[in-house]
Amino acid sequence: MLIEKINSASFANGILRLQVATTNGRGEWIEAGTIEIPGVLVASVINQISVAANDISGQLTQINEGKTDVPDIEENGAENKTKKTKTKTKDKN
Repeated sequence: MLIEKINSASFANGILRLQVATTNGRGEWIEAGTIEIPGVLVASVINQISVAANDISGQLTQINEGKTDVPDIEENGAENKTKKTKTKTKDKN
């Protein structure tokens, strides 16, 4: 599911509901669906999204800086492993 916008949010009966949207080929907003999160898990889910986004941001920064060690993201943004990536170098001969 591609989410580009949160149209509305409500909290009722212990459930956070987020109506989300995306754009179609004409540039019009269309409903993509509803995300429903149990109220007791809202903080945890938001934290997991934040951790995952920060991990990905860090990886992109490292890639853009040309570093060779890129952390491997596990489920829920847990970062524990490192994998090697190949970088291309030009021969100066």
